[in-house]
Amino acid sequence: MDKRILILIIAVGVVGILILGGVFYYIGVKEEKKQEQDAASQQDEEKGGETDDKIDEQKAPEKKPETETSTTTKKSAFPDTGDFKIVYAETENPKYANLNNIIKNSGVFENLADFLNQILILQKDFPIIFGQCDTVNAFYSPQEKRIIICDELLENFGENFAYFTKTEEELDTAITDATYFILFHELGHGLIDVYDLVYSGKEEDVVDQLATVILLNLSEEGARAAVTGANYFYLTSSQIGEGYPFWDEHSLNQQRYYNILCWVYGSNPQKYGSFVGAYGLPQERAVWCEREYQKMSDFWDVAIYPFVQEKIRQGLDKNNN
Repeated sequence: MDKRILILIIAVGVVGILILGGVFYYIGVKEEKKQEQDAASQQDEEKGGETDDKIDEQKAPEKKPETETSTTTKKSAFPDTGDFKIVYAETENPKYANLNNIIKNSGVFENLADFLNQILILQKDFPIIFGQCDTVNAFYSPQEKRIIICDELLENFGENFAYFTKTEEELDTAITDATYFILFHELGHGLIDVYDLVYSGKEEDVVDQLATVILLNLSEEGARAAVTGANYFYLTSSQIGEGYPFWDEHSLNQQRYYNILCWVYGSNPQKYGSFVGAYGLPQERAVWCEREYQKMSDFWDVAIYPFVQEKIRQGLDKNNN
């Protein structure tokens, strides 16, 4: 298991590099698309003016005075006085103690925390803790404002994917991908809490959306990680029968599986068309997926913007103007 964990850490380091490049690439693409849309709209307006000047004169709205938001960047939602920090909890289990030491010595998650600190603002420190929980889980604590990634969960990833992978390399990749999906899922809970974000629907579904959006905008590896997260839910889904906790805040694991497949497909139907079929996403759901993905992607763009570092927002606003 230790060998697998070490390879996992190396692989996560590569993904971490992709995150840094991927997010800035995504921001650039979003701005380019918006500029193209604005240019197209302007051409349409000019064309309309040439063909029907009288109508334009009658319907032309009064020019509104420019506001501060059109020329300058709004101030941050609050002062940036906190940081994301990686913490390794003490454990009495030698296996998990060794695991935490391997993770710590790799510095991979410290690099991820540094990256998040360059992008997002915080009022207080936000710990991301790796440690023994005596249960297979990962969770965000709203009382203590921290994420806990349980050693038992990483171990459980290996146990579940071992039956469906052929090589050590495939297994390590699956563990890595699933870990990143869960980490971004829990980060979604944390951001909703500390930023007091308003959303509609079940929070568990909303943060599944965030994890998927982030991963899809990284690279091919990011899309694979999202699908691996979906596969983990499918593998760990329970038989539905009498006594099943339908009241739970999570959607059924089977539903989470199909949701993620839908969003990945919706992000690029041409590219992921093979997802639709008898053994994948039903056509009845697939027809809605592109719209679903666009809506949730737009939501997170707007929701997170006030909490992005001011120097980054200044760059975005400059491109906007």
